[in-house]
Amino acid sequence: MSERGMLVSEIVAQLVSDARRQEGLSMDELADRAGVHRTYVGLLERRSRQPTLAVAANLAEALGLSLSELVAEAEQDADDGYAPDVELVPAPPRRQLERAYLGESRHFEAATGLTAATVARAVEIAYRKLDLIDEQMRASGSRPLVELIELPELSALMGNLLSAAVARASNGLYVQNGPDHSPNLLPVRQGLPELEVVTAPETERPAGGMRKAGLHLVLRYVLADRTGAFTRGSRGDMVAVWEIRFGELGDADYTGGARTTNGRARLKREALDRMELVYYDPALLPYARATGAYATYARR
Repeated sequence: MSERGMLVSEIVAQLVSDARRQEGLSMDELADRAGVHRTYVGLLERRSRQPTLAVAANLAEALGLSLSELVAEAEQDADDGYAPDVELVPAPPRRQLERAYLGESRHFEAATGLTAATVARAVEIAYRKLDLIDEQMRASGSRPLVELIELPELSALMGNLLSAAVARASNGLYVQNGPDHSPNLLPVRQGLPELEVVTAPETERPAGGMRKAGLHLVLRYVLADRTGAFTRGSRGDMVAVWEIRFGELGDADYTGGARTTNGRARLKREALDRMELVYYDPALLPYARATGAYATYARR
C-alpha cells in the first residue's frame, strides 16, 4: 500500500473511532453492530490493523454513515482540506435468492441456530456490496470487479464478504473473526459451534490449506451476466451463488489432508456430496446435467 493509502486508511480508522464515541457506543457494541470480532475494533483504533473494504463498509453502516462519505472525509483530511469529487451513482436493483430453492436444513439449524433463510439473507447482503462496487466502477469507466481479479482472489473476497454478511444476518448469534483468521465465524451464544465459511467457483471444490476440522458452510458460485442468466461454458461479470452446503469436515475429507503447507489440498467430491444441501438453484447449475442430489432435489 502506498504512503498516502496508509494515511487514508489510518484516518478512516480514526474517523470510525470518533464516530463511535459520538454515538456513545463501546467497542464491543460497535463490533456487534458491524458483525466483526470485538478485538478487531480495538486493533483498528490502536492502528494495529488496516481495515479491509468489507470491514470499513460494515463499520460505516453500523455508525449510520456511507462508505463513500467516510473515505471522502479521510481523503479530504489526508490532502490538508482538499475535498475530492464524490460522484453518486444510481443504486442497482437488489438481487434476491429464490426462497423456493432453500432446503430444509435441519442439521444446519440444529447445530448453529441459523436457518437457510439466514444464509439467503447473508448472500443478498454480499450481492448488494458487490453490485454497488461494480456500479461505481462502471460509472467511472472501469471494468467490473470480476474482470480485474483472478478467481482465487475473487473467492477469497467472497469468503470475507459472506462471513461478514452471515454475522450481520445472524441476529447476534455470530461475529466475524479477523481477516485471515480461522474460524471465520465465532459464536456469541454459549453452546454454539465455531463455523468456517469457504467458497469456490463453478464446479471447483474448496481448497483446504491450514483450516482446522469442524463445521463448514460451503458456497459455490458462477459468473452470470448482468440479468442474472448463466450459460455453462461462458463467464459473465456478476457473481451468482448456485449452491450452499453445510456439514462437518476433517483432514480425511481433503486430498492429501487439509493441513498442507501450500494450501492446495481440495475437498473430496464424496465429502462435498454428503454435506447437507442448504440451497441449490438449478438455473445456475454449471454441470452438463443434474445428477445425484441435484436430480433428487429438482424433483421435490
